[in-house]
Amino acid sequence: MITGSVCLLLGSASARATEFDMVKLPVTQPFLCLACHTNQAPTSETADLNPFGLDFLANGRVWDLDLASLDSDGDGCLNGVEIGDADGDGRPDGNIDEQTGNPGVADECGSGSLVDEKLWGSLKAMFDQR
Repeated sequence: MITGSVCLLLGSASARATEFDMVKLPVTQPFLCLACHTNQAPTSETADLNPFGLDFLANGRVWDLDLASLDSDGDGCLNGVEIGDADGDGRPDGNIDEQTGNPGVADECGSGSLVDEKLWGSLKAMFDQR
């Protein structure tokens, strides 16, 4: 989870976020602030949001299936796969403890996945029912 890093997610006082928003994501390593921002250490002057950050804000700062099903950065990989929670249930998939890609930066799914996101979501759903 968070390793002592504090992120100010937005610049305006009425919309300023805290590490509380970051813990809403099931997996935050290794991108931390960069999952939502264009700057690793955002301040009130440098808190620009990337496409995923804008979608997270538009979704009411909630991580769910709606946000997991989007491809915010347009790289062909769903946010849920890049975050590590393909079905958006708030729990990391399997043994995942790092994001496979940055959902806010078009990077072709980061390191990629050997299993396509729909298959992974189906597999996870089968095991979650047990």
